Amino acid sequence: MWGCEGILQGRGLLRSRRQGLELLLPVVGLRISGRRLRVREDDEALAGVPGAMFPPALCADMQHLKPVGHRSSQICEASDAGSTASLLVDGSPGNISFPHGMLKVLATVGEVNPRTGAMLTGVPDGNGAYLKSAEVVRLIYQSESYGPLTRQETFPFFVNEPEHVGFTGSHIHFIDLNRSLLANFLNDGAPASAEHMVIDSGEAVQKMYNLKRELVGKRGAASSSRPHHSNVNLAGEYIVIKTPSKADWLMQSLCSAHLAPAFQWGEGMGVQDDLFITNEEWISYESTAQGLIGLPAHVLDLARNELWAISAFGLGGFEKIVEVNTGTKDFVAFVPSGYNGAFGGNFPEIVAQRNGNFSRSDGGSYVWPENIVPTRLFLGKKGANKDGNSDNTAFLARNGFEFGALYGFATDCAAGTPGAEGRDNWHKNTATAGAKVTGAFYRLRWKDAPGTVKDFVHDAAWEFQDAPDGAPAGWCFWNANGKDASGAKTEHVSPDPRGGARVLQGSTAGYFGIYDFSEVTAKLASGTLPASIPATYTCLQPESDITSMIDLGGAGQYADGQTAVVNPDQGQNPGKKTFEDVDGLEWLAAAGGEDYVVIHEDSGNDFGERKFLTPMKYYFVAMSGGTKNSRSLAKVSGVAGVMKSPNSHEFSGATDLSGLLARDASGAFRLAAGPQNGMGRKLAMEVPVGNKDIVVSLQAHSNWGGWTESFHSDAVGQLYIHLQAKLAFVVSRAAADPKSIACPIHVADTFFLFSHDLV
Repeated sequence: MWGCEGILQGRGLLRSRRQGLELLLPVVGLRISGRRLRVREDDEALAGVPGAMFPPALCADMQHLKPVGHRSSQICEASDAGSTASLLVDGSPGNISFPHGMLKVLATVGEVNPRTGAMLTGVPDGNGAYLKSAEVVRLIYQSESYGPLTRQETFPFFVNEPEHVGFTGSHIHFIDLNRSLLANFLNDGAPASAEHMVIDSGEAVQKMYNLKRELVGKRGAASSSRPHHSNVNLAGEYIVIKTPSKADWLMQSLCSAHLAPAFQWGEGMGVQDDLFITNEEWISYESTAQGLIGLPAHVLDLARNELWAISAFGLGGFEKIVEVNTGTKDFVAFVPSGYNGAFGGNFPEIVAQRNGNFSRSDGGSYVWPENIVPTRLFLGKKGANKDGNSDNTAFLARNGFEFGALYGFATDCAAGTPGAEGRDNWHKNTATAGAKVTGAFYRLRWKDAPGTVKDFVHDAAWEFQDAPDGAPAGWCFWNANGKDASGAKTEHVSPDPRGGARVLQGSTAGYFGIYDFSEVTAKLASGTLPASIPATYTCLQPESDITSMIDLGGAGQYADGQTAVVNPDQGQNPGKKTFEDVDGLEWLAAAGGEDYVVIHEDSGNDFGERKFLTPMKYYFVAMSGGTKNSRSLAKVSGVAGVMKSPNSHEFSGATDLSGLLARDASGAFRLAAGPQNGMGRKLAMEVPVGNKDIVVSLQAHSNWGGWTESFHSDAVGQLYIHLQAKLAFVVSRAAADPKSIACPIHVADTFFLFSHDLV
């Protein structure tokens, strides 16, 4: 018997030799021609595939191919395993006595669709979900992968057939789940594995458009006429420091994402199509590169599987972009966050070109703009083309991406003000929970030119070093560290789930708060884009000691005797008492007027990143990875045969499924498929936090060895569904203020939930 065939048949993954190769080839991004296959030897068959990445260990590694949803052992843990032998077994979980809610595995990187061979890739990051039909929940997640730049170059996915254009790096995947089975998956007696409820899975992108609205073509030897603009200069020349070995292009580091269903805020309010908005966050260009273009956002039309590169928010690269309610039917709002020029250097020649073409109003010189950026807001007119004329046909115009304006938050920067102190220093040295900063979002002078490509010298990224146009004298953009130096990165943002014109913004410095721009509805009443929108920022968590606010629930034990109330990210004992590198952030609405926020740290915690939940406290949920974690040092994982070496992990991405799964008294689902008209958000608000089902991604950066090197899936992480059933629901709130916000926090990779009174 053909060895690989035997293994696959034993796994129930194939019925014939031909199907064996048909399954294997998509895994490495190749296709079978129509010719008849004559397979005599495994090595002969596999070695004969042009360009294949099949290593000698392939057939032995085939035993690890499992259907999507098959695995049930968690990678994350509740406490360090210590020296307990039963908790140090590869392929088995560690301590999973999670103190504040159940975590079950939905899918694991490296699992395959048994009908098509499509494999899930790592590392999982941003996710979202919507109703594909009345009985199917489609889960979308993207992998944050770096192609040839670091670690392991993922197998390619192909688009724009029949041209067959290949992309390595980050993928966007779909997983279709039976809605009824998913709704019961966390009930007592439900199967341990999610395999029984998986209907389909695969690549979510079939067509891909560049910034010029052209279908991306293949990479040329010297230059390309229809390039993936993130990889090239203005001449179409490839300028990334490393070149893909098995693909045309690199889709570099898709970080977090936001799934916006049609009319999520109310009838006619919000985007008109179901879409998934994602972004390339950073890249490494050749240090001498000229004519840089930068990194766009990408918008996925979920109905048509078409991915569009857009320049509406500039081209500085982003961490996350979310839709926020404008309170109108004619306009949409998005809040982008993140890098602003993380291209692998400071590019002095490009800085000189900026200074040669533009002048700062204060007479100073522009510096490289990375992390010199405030919280931003984009307003777009729905159904309008780039000239403002009516267009309800084109996808981008219909959804408000073509005709709009970008704004930045500014405030008074006179001596002694938060503006003068800078965002990072104010949160560290002055701010307390509930402290406010009054300001406004000011429209940039920069204007997008959809469908055209310009040098990064002309990008919006630089304007935050200048005075806001139309602001009072002495005002400045509220950047992390002033206008001349980089500061902490703005990380995730999350919209007010109750539909207010508010957004939650986090920072890698360990603080977060809410921007309220409620006057935007009145400002848009005239049908034109305003010059400014008054806004107020409220600090929820400054960069301060949180140890007394953390409820570990008897878990969170580290290998060195410390606990997850601290974050030892550099071997310290005691560890840091503040949040460190807050990354993931998702604001949830629950019954009783209670709000919660999922927060994830990306700190490099030596003993495992934390995850918390909290109303007035940070409720510890789980932790994972770490260079000094006992399971990491023992080189074991919840997934057998993948541990490479001890490394940090990261919880990332969170999606509240409670609106999709809400039922009436008869057991019928309450939300219909199609435009939501605000009903999905409304139903989610009615579900108590203890009954919420939340999808969470886990990136396990230690798990890229073993069989992953045969299949090039990148590091094996997992998607979880989390039920917060063990959370204590007694929340003490100030009598004068009925509002409270709870936030799950993920530190070192730890997962927390937190709530905080809003003043």
